[in-house]
Order: sequence, then C-alpha cells, then structure tokens
Amino acid sequence: MSLRYRLAILMLVALVPPLAITAYNTLRWQYFLERDSREEVLAAARLVAAELAQIVEGSRQLMIAMGRHPAVPDNVAECVSYFKAVIAGLAIYREAAVIDENGKFICSTIEIPPTLDVRDRLYFDGPIKTGELTIGTLVQGRVTRSTSIHISMPLNKGDGVNRGVIVLILNPERLAQDLSSRPWRTNHRVTVMDRNGSLVFTIPQTGEEDAREIAKAVYPTVRITRGGVTQATDAHGRPQIVGFSPLEETPSGLITAVSVGRDIALAEVRDTARRSILFGLAAVILAVTGMMWAANELIRRPVKAIVAVVNRRERGDIDVKFPNLDPRSDLGQLSAALSRMSDSINGLLEQKTFLLRELQHRVMNSLNLLSSVLDLQRRHTADPDARDQLARARDRVISIGAVYRQLYQADHAGRVEFAEFLKKLCEDSQNAYGGYRHRIEVDAEPLQLSGSKAVALAVLTHELITNVLKHAYAADETGPIFVSLKKAANGSYELKFSDRGKGLPPNFDPSRSKSLGIKVIQGTAKQLGGSVEIVRLEKGTEFLIRLPPNIGD
Repeated sequence: MSLRYRLAILMLVALVPPLAITAYNTLRWQYFLERDSREEVLAAARLVAAELAQIVEGSRQLMIAMGRHPAVPDNVAECVSYFKAVIAGLAIYREAAVIDENGKFICSTIEIPPTLDVRDRLYFDGPIKTGELTIGTLVQGRVTRSTSIHISMPLNKGDGVNRGVIVLILNPERLAQDLSSRPWRTNHRVTVMDRNGSLVFTIPQTGEEDAREIAKAVYPTVRITRGGVTQATDAHGRPQIVGFSPLEETPSGLITAVSVGRDIALAEVRDTARRSILFGLAAVILAVTGMMWAANELIRRPVKAIVAVVNRRERGDIDVKFPNLDPRSDLGQLSAALSRMSDSINGLLEQKTFLLRELQHRVMNSLNLLSSVLDLQRRHTADPDARDQLARARDRVISIGAVYRQLYQADHAGRVEFAEFLKKLCEDSQNAYGGYRHRIEVDAEPLQLSGSKAVALAVLTHELITNVLKHAYAADETGPIFVSLKKAANGSYELKFSDRGKGLPPNFDPSRSKSLGIKVIQGTAKQLGGSVEIVRLEKGTEFLIRLPPNIGD
C-alpha cells in the first residue's frame, strides 16, 4: 500500500470522532426537538380544552339566566320569543328549548312535533339522573337533520324544584370556525371528539379523513390514561405526535387532541442532519483530496526522487546526486544522510577496487614468475616425462595468469565476461601450442562469472584444449577443434569441446584413468556443481561439461 493511501486511511480515522460527534449531536437535537413538539401539542390540547370549558361554562350561566325568566316554562309563546331573542346574537347555538319531566318539548325555538319523546337521549337522561350539566354526544337532529351537540341542565327556578331540562344546542361547524380564528400553529391539527370517540369537528376543517383516523387511534388511550402524548398515524399512514387532554380535565363529554406530523416536527433537524452529512462528506472529500495532494507534493515526490537516485546508483551510476531538499525537514535530513553515506561507500569501493587491482597485479606477477621458474626447471630436466609434466604445470599457471589479466583489465573488478575470455584463451592456446595446424572455432553465448569461477573454468578449458592437441590428432595431422558455450532449454549451461580426430581408445574408462588432466577436468566440473560427459562421435570425441543454471550468481 502506497504512502498516500496510508495517509488517507489515517485521515479518515482522524475524521471519525468529529463525524461521530456530529451524528450524536444530531440525534440529541432530534430527541430534544421531538420532546419540545410533544410538550407543545400537549399544551395546545389543554388550551383547546380550556377554550371549550369557557364555552360550556358560558352556556351554563346562560341557561341559568334563561331558566329564571318569569315566562319560562309556563308561558309558551313568551318563552319561545324570549329564547329566540337570546340565541339570535349567539351563532354558536342552533336552538334552545325546555323539556318537561316526561321528555316532551314545551318551549322550543323551532317547532317540535308533540309526539316526539327524547327520554332516550343523553342530554335529557343525564340531567334528570345526575342533576348536573351534561354534554350530549354528536347526533343528527330528528327534526332539523343537522349534526349538533346538546348542552343541558336541570331547569330550576332557584327554589330547588326541578321542572324539567333546559337545553342549548351547539353548532359544531360554527364552533370550529370561532376556534379556528385563534392563533393556532399552522402545522397543528385540532381534533374534538365526543364521549363515544365520534369526531365533533377538526381544525383545519379540511382533512376530516385524517382527523377521524387520528381520533380512532387516540380514543382508546384517552379512556384509560390521564392526559399525555401518544403516537398515531393519519389516513395516509403518516406518523403523528398527538397530545390529548383526559376526560377529567375537559368539560365532561368532550375529548380534545392536538396533533402534528412527526416528519413536519422533525423537518428542521432532518434538514440540518442532511446538510451536516453533506458538509461532512464534502469535508472528508476535501480533506482526503488535500491530504493526497500534500502527500504527493511534500512526501511522495521527494521520496520517489530519493528512491530513483538509489536505484540509479545501484545500477552503477555513482555520479548521480541525491536531491537537494530543505535540510530542516525530515526528508531533507534523510537525503543528506544518504548522500553522505553514498559518498562514504563510493570512497570505500574505490579503495577496495584499488586494493583488489593491486592484489590481482601482484598475483599476476607471481604467476608469471612461477611459470618462468617452472619453464626454467623444465629446461634443466633430462627426464622426458618430468619435462612434460613441468610443461603442463607451466601451462596451467599461464592459463590462471590469463584469467587474472582479464580481471585486471575489466571495468568491474571481480567479474569476467567468460564468452569473450574463452575466445581469447582459445586464440592464445592455438597460437602457443597448435600453431595454425589446428584451427579452434569458438561459439559462445555471454556469461558473467565471478573471478574464482572464471579461473576454474579457464583451468578446465586449458586441460581440455591441451588434451585435444595432445591426443586427438597425429603429429603430422591437422584438424579442427570446436568449442561452444550455450544455454540449454532447462536454464543450465553446456560447455562442449569436440574434435574430428582418431577418438578415444575402445577400452578407455575416465573413472579409472590415471591421467592428471582427466582428474583435473572432473574435479573442476564437480567443484562448479557440474558434470562431465564424454561422447564418442562417428569421427572424433566430444567432452560435454554441464554447468548449473546459477553458475553466474
């Protein structure tokens, strides 16, 4: 993973706490806003209940005053005229009437059939049984066919004798109009139900379907719970926060509720949360983008420049310089430290190269001296076999010296391009031992070797060429010698020496040979991790040296 992406991850991790705090604050704000909405609808429901309580109390006082008129209830014509005059200026009332103990109307602002019996109605039965003011349920008038709410109380002239029931009939539509003129919140819905849960009216007057659904959901809770707040859904399935006032805190027989859409109540916090999320994402994107740019400019590019110099120096370009960065920065100090270390290493390498070349030069001089001593000894030896062995030893020393001469002349101390060295070694052998009677043909692929392995292969090559020159052809015979160095399909290397001479004796067994040269060839190949294979050709012999694939390491 690149440094930029690591820093991006660190940046994201650093942004998690503030984003988590923002999310927590948003949730807390939503909690408080919902709590305020619940308190608000409950207060509004109690306020509606108070308004209705005033209307009912006003109706009570009005009925007491009307009941004490001298014409009530005995003078029917004057009673009717008086009642009409009273409610004419009060639009919230549809009608007014007096009902006797038998459930018959005896004084009414509208004409009532004499056969009409209302003893089954709550607004009559309630005052008769309890002696208290009673609010009836929402009913449709059997005469007017209009929906209405009856408020009734016992008719008492102040003497403690009940003479029936006096009734005021409320107009729910007009009552809703009057209440809607109050400064209610525009997103609040006021719902008023009777004691059976039937919808009396709703504010605003549109959306009765939603109001009925809310009333249906709230009514069971109102009957068992003292005032509070509950959850409901409207006809469209939208969640509502509903505050309601219990029966004990409202005029008996009416239930008030005020609701607000939960989505509307929490719209502000949700808009704020949405903006916070967008701002947070924008902040994350800007922070990560800025960090990526800053990391690229301030860290990645300088680091890449330093790494590029390191790679070039590793490939041998020791003259390239590390970038000149601000020495006060960490990367500047790192670049300066690497530059100093590299200069120190260059000095040590130069010193090592000098010492190695000096060592090679001294070894080469010592080998030349040794070969001269062996040659001098050979000349003063009378025994032909001893002279031959001394000559072979001198030649081996000369081949080793040739390798060191190649090392001494190479551009990179300690490494030899063996293909070129093989050609030079074969050329020198041809000139020194075979003259132009034996032509040595070389076909070699490039192979970089260490100095020690090059020396070992040089000795092996010298032994094989000497062996061919000595045994392959007769003294007066000429013939070619083929040398090849190829890379095989399996990655190994094959060094071949072949001739077109008389071949090996039929009974020749290399494992039992007492020849020092054969032993040198086999020992050297084994030392290099390879093997020797002798192939009898139709004419001539081939020595195949198999070298491992890692010979150049």
